[in-house]
Amino acid sequence: MEEEKKIDRKFSNPILVILTLFATVIQMPFLFWPSGTLSWLEGWIYLVIFFISFSLIFIVLNHKNPEILINRMKMKKESIRKKKEKVTDDNKIIVKASGTDKIILPLFGIFFLAVFVIPAFDRRFNWSTIWIWSEIIGFVLLPLSFYIIYRVMLENAYASKVLDIRADSGQKLIDTGPYAIVRHPMYSGFALMVISIALGLGSWYALFPAILAIIFLGIRIKYEEAMLMKGLEGYKEYKKKVKFKLIPKIY
Repeated sequence: MEEEKKIDRKFSNPILVILTLFATVIQMPFLFWPSGTLSWLEGWIYLVIFFISFSLIFIVLNHKNPEILINRMKMKKESIRKKKEKVTDDNKIIVKASGTDKIILPLFGIFFLAVFVIPAFDRRFNWSTIWIWSEIIGFVLLPLSFYIIYRVMLENAYASKVLDIRADSGQKLIDTGPYAIVRHPMYSGFALMVISIALGLGSWYALFPAILAIIFLGIRIKYEEAMLMKGLEGYKEYKKKVKFKLIPKIY
């Protein structure tokens, strides 16, 4: 009966591919309008890698752990809390609310968008000349960043962009898989992704917003860890066990 329930909660794979295609298409104006041309090889390579990677990620997750897809879609419907901390009357949900996120997430979004737009303008106006090997390295590392994100999502069905702890849904400490290496592997994946995109799209200037985006992820980690220390059982011991936040042996 439990297995049947899990199957019923799965999505249709063709729908997931269509959603991924939509997510790919909506990125095109941020690449090709600033570049002034559709004949931008690096832009198309990025889109193909993105589409293939996330189509596979969603299909595999839909088979192995569809709960993460369900949880993330639920999170998109929730507004960011105004207060710094809130506990529901029934004590089912502890929320580290996001006064900070009202600043951090928009700024991160701006820098993340700049990682796409700056290379496009760079392509149009020839601001910088990047080595071909740098582009190749960027496009090799990009699928790796997507794989890290996939492994995090597979390991942790509660990973989301909202800083909260959902005790009512059985959320618990995860210390296996990528979480056994760093405490915030999702951010590690995003950090590698923005650097990879900047290199792959062929712009040294795009590394500047990429680095700023990573800095804001580091700032967000500070507030997230304060929430986890207070609301997630066993996190204090986990911090002692896994020393590094974002990059193994470094930070």
